[in-house]
Amino acid sequence: MAIFSPQKGVSSIKTLHTVTKSAARQNDTADFLELYMLEKEKHRLMSEEVKLHSRLEFIQNRLRTIESIYLHSSDLLHYQNGFTNDRNGERNSSSGFTTIQIEY
Repeated sequence: MAIFSPQKGVSSIKTLHTVTKSAARQNDTADFLELYMLEKEKHRLMSEEVKLHSRLEFIQNRLRTIESIYLHSSDLLHYQNGFTNDRNGERNSSSGFTTIQIEY
């Protein structure tokens, strides 16, 4: 019976060729992983698009509401922005700013 000694020898030395060969990428595995990641990104972007559309719809509805309120009360806004009449019936020439006294 032969005695086998598991000692390392010259054949177990790693060379640059064997290291790069074992570290080479497996084309099938990398392509599958890339396709999987692209699919995940696609689903994420699609869900983000749905969220953006709903947000845009909310914003447009709010803008329409503000515009309708503005149209119905534009004469009140016009009156408050410095176009008020004095006692003499003349137009007020103030810039629309009012001063208030602050007590410290």
